[in-house]
Amino acid sequence: MGDFRMVECPGHCDAPRWNEVDRLAALHQFDILDTEAELEFDSIAKVAAEICKTETAFISFLDEHRQWFKARIGLEISETPREISICNHAMLHPGVFVVSDLATDPRFQNHPLANGRSKFSFYAGAPLKTKDGLPLGMLCVLGHEARPKGLSEQQEHALTALAGAVMCQLELKLANRAAADREEFTRRLLAGSDDCIKVFDLKGGLRFMSQSGLRAMDVADFSTIESRSWADLWSGVAEREACEALEKAKSGGIGRFQGPCATTAGGQRWWDVVVTPIMGRDGTPQAYLCISRDVTELRRAEQSLRKSEKRLRTLMDVMPLSFTSPQVVWFSDPDGELTYCNDVWHEYAGPGPASTPKGWFTVIHPLHRERASEMWDGALRGGQSFELEMPLRRASDGMHRWFIIRGQPLKNEHGKVEQWFGIAMDIHERKQSEQALRESEERLRLALKAAHMMAWEFNPQTGATTRSENALALLGVTPGTDRTFMTGVHPDDHQRVEEFLQRIQIRGSDAVECRYVLPNGEIRWLRARAERAGTDRIVGVTFDISEQKEAEEEIWRSANHDALTGLPNRNLFQRRLEAALASAQKGGTSVSLLLIDLDDFKDINDTLGHDAGDALLQETARRLSAMVRACDTVARVGGDEFAVLVVDPLKLENAARLGTLISDMLRKPFTYRKRTLISRVSIGVAAFPDHDGTPTELVKDADIAMYQAKSQGRNRVVTYSPDMRRVLEQRVSLGRGMREAVESDQIIPFYQPKVNLSTGEIVGLEALARWQHPTKGVLTPDTFGAVFEDHETAISIGKALISKIAADVRQWLDQDLPFGRIALNLSPAEFGQSGLVDGMLRTFDWLKIPPRVFEVEVTETVLLGRNSSNVASALAQFREHGIQIALDDFGTGYASLTHLKQFPVDHIKIDRSFIRDLEHDSGDEAITAAVIGLGRSLQLQVTAEGVETHGQARRLRDLGCDHAQGYLYAKPMAASHVPDLLMQWDRMLIKPRSERNMELLSR
Repeated sequence: MGDFRMVECPGHCDAPRWNEVDRLAALHQFDILDTEAELEFDSIAKVAAEICKTETAFISFLDEHRQWFKARIGLEISETPREISICNHAMLHPGVFVVSDLATDPRFQNHPLANGRSKFSFYAGAPLKTKDGLPLGMLCVLGHEARPKGLSEQQEHALTALAGAVMCQLELKLANRAAADREEFTRRLLAGSDDCIKVFDLKGGLRFMSQSGLRAMDVADFSTIESRSWADLWSGVAEREACEALEKAKSGGIGRFQGPCATTAGGQRWWDVVVTPIMGRDGTPQAYLCISRDVTELRRAEQSLRKSEKRLRTLMDVMPLSFTSPQVVWFSDPDGELTYCNDVWHEYAGPGPASTPKGWFTVIHPLHRERASEMWDGALRGGQSFELEMPLRRASDGMHRWFIIRGQPLKNEHGKVEQWFGIAMDIHERKQSEQALRESEERLRLALKAAHMMAWEFNPQTGATTRSENALALLGVTPGTDRTFMTGVHPDDHQRVEEFLQRIQIRGSDAVECRYVLPNGEIRWLRARAERAGTDRIVGVTFDISEQKEAEEEIWRSANHDALTGLPNRNLFQRRLEAALASAQKGGTSVSLLLIDLDDFKDINDTLGHDAGDALLQETARRLSAMVRACDTVARVGGDEFAVLVVDPLKLENAARLGTLISDMLRKPFTYRKRTLISRVSIGVAAFPDHDGTPTELVKDADIAMYQAKSQGRNRVVTYSPDMRRVLEQRVSLGRGMREAVESDQIIPFYQPKVNLSTGEIVGLEALARWQHPTKGVLTPDTFGAVFEDHETAISIGKALISKIAADVRQWLDQDLPFGRIALNLSPAEFGQSGLVDGMLRTFDWLKIPPRVFEVEVTETVLLGRNSSNVASALAQFREHGIQIALDDFGTGYASLTHLKQFPVDHIKIDRSFIRDLEHDSGDEAITAAVIGLGRSLQLQVTAEGVETHGQARRLRDLGCDHAQGYLYAKPMAASHVPDLLMQWDRMLIKPRSERNMELLSR
């Protein structure tokens, strides 16, 4: 076997001495990757395996990311990833790379070849290098048995030689491919050239002709003209020039000439010919290369150019000086058949029939074709210049565009037409403009007619006026020209119109509005706009704006008048008040202001509906308007509030008397839908200079006086005084103090007992609001009741009271006191808030208080108020949770008996006003007896309020009243006094407490 040597490296060798980009470029140049298997390479691999005595051998090339096998013996795979390739390591070594045992080499012991199904142990590879030393891949052998000694020196040399043989095969294939490419390039070059390329031998015989030449000469088979002589090809016109050119080529030069050559089909073509010698290595001609270029069409163009010189001179004579678009130039024979058209026509009309002598008629619009044909024939017969207009179809989009066609006859010396010359110009935009102008004029005429407008022209020098045909419809004036510009203008507007005409002369344009009197006497509003069109010409339009004026008037009226009553609204009233005060201050006169509020408006609205309320407002407006002068103003400044503005010479005392007259007049009844309505009013009076002099302050004075009238019982007239403002300020201060009292926890409940008239037992307590003032002591609602008109404050007071009342009840329950039911007074504001019932129930539940120990007292006005639907829902929820409902102050409102059935009422309370004189007033007794009887009939409990004497108590008991409440039994007291009261009352009755509590709670 000889001596064996092994080449192994324990780790990676140094970085490659070549550039990877260059290596990959060289690999791709050979174009070997992914090619089919080839015997030459398979044989080399087989020889390598035999020489190295291994089971496996392969030729691989290393691409950027893979190792691809061109030939493989004993190996089934075609490629592997480059990163796991042993050849990727071997390629870095300059010579043969040998691994004696893959399993023990740390670089490859985990390699798939060492651990796979084949389980190779031995590897040896020789690099495949280019002449520049770039390794493209490896020629490798693999063995299943480890070889500690590696390859012998002879095997290593043989493997290296075989690697060189692989590269020789690659170089050979690259050279063959380059030669084939050059041959293909030459073939394509000759095939792609339009020139006729020929080769002649030294005797002048034809030996080769290119395919383009064969086509040009109409030769189907080259053999039919092979050996044809040079002189035979160019016999005739160019025979001498052809022979001279060939002689020049024989002497080593380049010959050139132009001449005709007959084709095999009998035609003739002109050629531009160049002939050169093909030199041998000895420097002598071996053959002659002849390259001929077909110039037949070029010669025809030159001839046609010479013929067109006369045409162009004529064209310059008839062409317009300038064009806005390319023009069609045409020639025809005497009969009108086109003999020439420039490119503009062909681009416009496109290929096809339009390019034929008579085919241009096909592009004329079908609707115009017959008329155009007649006009064309007539022009030709006349023999004179002509001009026609017709629409011609454009090939690119099928659009018909208007052209003007001009023709000029070209005659010979005898005056006979030899041909026609002309141009065709696109005038489509002009035709469109003309059509648009006609349509615009028609639209203007229709617009003037539809808009009631009239166009006119006025000559300021002569006074002549020309009007459009709309003048008759608009002004009743005959259209045409006359000198009656000012006729019909309203006399009061003559000066305005004359100034309008003068401004136009100065400014150039202007507008004016004026009134015009029609022949029938009707007055219409007109607006004119005009401008100066010359020193003696003014043009304008006039249109009817009567409807606009009416609309403006209506808009102004709507913005400044109340829609329901037609009276001035607050905006207009405010402007008139400002103007009246300014005039009074300037002239030293007076202004009086009366603010009027309808006392019963809300009740009428709530009980009879909004239609009745509207009727009341309209009747009030009518009566007020009838009571004042034309110089005064009556306005509706609020929902149920009116204002009367009275100017000089009336003084303050006169205004006060007027207020009394107004009150008396408005109190008179009127009938609405068979119902008699009576309105009472509260009137506040203020005046300048007696009171304030600014609009805002004077209105405030009258408003304060009106509020004073309402607070004094309504239905009266009150004149403002400065003291009233102080009262109002006190009221504002009271509201502020009450809000602070709520925040400071100064609102507390007091309790007044309710007694059973039959047994004398306390059956309940009514919780009443009190203000524990830090300096004034305990205050009753008589002092602070006005604050309940403020909803936010009223709700805050209610929440504070509910919390404290619930805490008191919890304490009494813990003490087992017989307090019966606790009556809670809820204000209208509280019923207006959402979640009233849920909030109260949460409070009761948190303190573990059964809801059945409470009852809610409401007044009739609450039931009939704007939130009646919310009230009904809340009362129903109270009833569902065992809370009884009491109707307080029964008999003082507008409630009907049906409301006792409509709402879930358990208990009615007779107002103290009926109890006060019960012993002495038979009327009060009758009313009280009726209410008690009504309660019994409806199975409702009845309580009398304000009982102060034993006589009242006895009479109520005799009438069958259930309960009584008043100072006779006890005054309202603080929660701390209630336990003593209940225990003393209980001992006085001497009755078991628990039994009595259960009995009272069941009622």
